[in-house]
Amino acid sequence: MASESSSNVERAAEILVELGQAGPGGLSLKLLSERLANAKSATRRALVALAKRGFVEGTGKRGEYRLGPAIYGLANRRSSISELVRSFRPAVMAVAARTGQSSYLLARAGFDAVCVDMHEGTAFVQTLTGGIGGRVPLGVGPGSVSMLAGLDPATRAAVICQNAPRYGQYNGCDVAKVERDVERALGLGYSFDISDTYADAGGVAVAIARGGAAAIAAISIAIPAAQLDPERAREIAGIIKSEIDKCD
Repeated sequence: MASESSSNVERAAEILVELGQAGPGGLSLKLLSERLANAKSATRRALVALAKRGFVEGTGKRGEYRLGPAIYGLANRRSSISELVRSFRPAVMAVAARTGQSSYLLARAGFDAVCVDMHEGTAFVQTLTGGIGGRVPLGVGPGSVSMLAGLDPATRAAVICQNAPRYGQYNGCDVAKVERDVERALGLGYSFDISDTYADAGGVAVAIARGGAAAIAAISIAIPAAQLDPERAREIAGIIKSEIDKCD
């Protein structure tokens, strides 16, 4: 019974993540069950349970679902994330102003990094998260690499092990690359990449930790790859760190 309950909870969580990624257009029951590798009957039962509490709703098209209004209500209640955004929004805005590039605040969410705030710069650069609400596995992209480097070694290893099957979705990323990126971030005190995932895009990030605890978040920028090299990455990391320090 305990194992079955755990499976049901995990299935419901995965449904919410998939619908969140899909946006207002939602997903069909068929596509959801395929993405979750679950039987349609099990996926339908989870959807019905979530719909009872308003966490999902029908899109108006038969057999298609999207996130419901209860999600919006929960998201807008005051929380630790609200406090995180309030505390570091000045830094996010200042980094964008000083670099001329879009800047992002990412927070750790289990095995993932989620974008919780952003401020647009002058140039469009393709990003992994796509903006607020987007998520990537910890270990993919400068923001999540910097957070991963800020965890204790045992937790870091557990995260990498859990996320290993997902890394290949990101331009051939694998565990060996993640470990190399983490080691470099540990040595530098920040993370950066140049054309690692998208040929024309790069990024720089610095983790946020309070009171010597594990990294809870990171501020990153997205920048055209042609404008980034290791020396410029060091300069940008210094800008990000100085703005984070002003918020502590």
